[in-house]
Amino acid sequence: MGERYFQHTFENGLTLLAEKMPAMQSAAMSLLVPAGSCTDPVDRTGSSTVISDLILRGAGDRDSHALTDYLDSLGLQRASSVGVHHTRLGCAALAENVMTGLATYADIVQRPQMPQSGFDAARDLALQALAGLDDDPRQKLLVKLREWHFPSPFGRNSMGTKEDLEKLTLDLCRADFGHRFHAGGAILAVAGNVDFNALREQTQAHFGAWKSGVGDELRIMPPPGMYHHEPQQSEQTHIGIAYPSITEDHPDYYVVRLAVEVLSGGMSGRLFTEVREKRALCYSVWAGYSSLKTQGSIMGYAGTSNDRAQATLDCLVGELHRLSDGITIEELTRAKTGLKAATIMQGESTSARAGAIAHDYFIRGRIRTLDEIKNAVDSVSLEQVNAYLASHRPGPFTMVIVGPKELRLPE
Repeated sequence: MGERYFQHTFENGLTLLAEKMPAMQSAAMSLLVPAGSCTDPVDRTGSSTVISDLILRGAGDRDSHALTDYLDSLGLQRASSVGVHHTRLGCAALAENVMTGLATYADIVQRPQMPQSGFDAARDLALQALAGLDDDPRQKLLVKLREWHFPSPFGRNSMGTKEDLEKLTLDLCRADFGHRFHAGGAILAVAGNVDFNALREQTQAHFGAWKSGVGDELRIMPPPGMYHHEPQQSEQTHIGIAYPSITEDHPDYYVVRLAVEVLSGGMSGRLFTEVREKRALCYSVWAGYSSLKTQGSIMGYAGTSNDRAQATLDCLVGELHRLSDGITIEELTRAKTGLKAATIMQGESTSARAGAIAHDYFIRGRIRTLDEIKNAVDSVSLEQVNAYLASHRPGPFTMVIVGPKELRLPE
C-alpha cells in the first residue's frame, strides 16, 4: 500500500480507511453504518430511510437549524443515502474543514436529538417519495426489478411500503436507531490531503466511545417470482431484465465487467447500436453489473413505445444471448479504454475515492489500488473473455414490465 493507503480498526469495531491524495486541497468523508434497508425490522420497512433523515435534524447540542448552519459554515457538500447494507453519510470540502466536521458527524450517529417535529417531517418526505414512484415509471421499474430478482430482504425498496411507513412512530425509530446504529461493522473512509496519524487520533477522540454491536441474523427468503407486470396506463413501456452473475471478489470479475462494457459501453456498445440506432426500437437501453456482498447480477433496461415493446424485448434478449458467441479484439480494446478512463476519472475525485475504498473494504476486506485495477483490466485476454462467455450463457431471467400490456420472454 506504500504511503497512499491506510487502514485501522478500533476496539469498538469501527474501521478507519484513508487514501492520501497530496495533490488535492480538498478531502471527502464517507461513513457507512450497518443500518441498510435489508436490516429494517420486518414490519417496519423504510425505517432506515426515515432515520437517515431524522438524525440530521439536530444532534449534540445543536438543533436542526443550528446543525445545518454549522455544517454550511464549514462549506461541507453533504450527502446521505440508504443502501441495501448501509446508511451512508458523506461530505466533501477543504481537507481541514472535513477534519473539523468529524466531531459533528460523531454527534449525528451517536447523539441525534430526534425531535417529534423532525420525525413527522422525515416520515412525510418518505411517503411523498414513495408516492412519487407512480410519476416516475422508469424508477418504479428498477425498484420492482430488484424486488423480484434479489432474495428478500436484499431486494426491498429502501423507501419501504406505505403501510409500514404509516405505522412508524418516533419511539419505534428511536429504539431502532439504538439497536442498529453502532460501531461494529461501521466503516469511515476519508480520501484527500489528510495526515493519517492525525485522522486516526481525531477518529479515536470522537468515535472511540461509540458503542460496539453486532447485526441481527437475516432471514433470507426467495424472491416472489421471475415475472411481474405492473399495469400502468402510459404511452411508454418500461422493460427490466436481470440474471445472476459472479460476485465482485470472483477471479473473473474483470472479465465480466469488460463483457458488460462491450454490451453497454456508451454509444459504441452493442445495445445502443443494435437496439436503438439500427432498429430504432427504443429511446433508452442499457445493461450493467450490479452486486451485493454475496450475489452479482447483470441488469438491463429499455424504455420504448407500446407498439414496439415486444420487438424491443426480443432484440434486447437476443443481444444478451449473442454475447455468448464472443466479442472481437476491437470491442475488447474499446471496453478496456472505457473502464480505465472511468478509473482515472474516479481517481481525480476525493468523494469518488472515499466511496470506492469504503465499498472495497466492505466487499473484499481490503482496498484496491488504482494501479491494481488498471493492471487487472489490462491483463484480461480476448481468449479469457470469450471462454467465459461461451460457458456462462445468460439466464435464468427475471423480467419486470411497467406499462399497459404484458410481454412474453422470447424462447
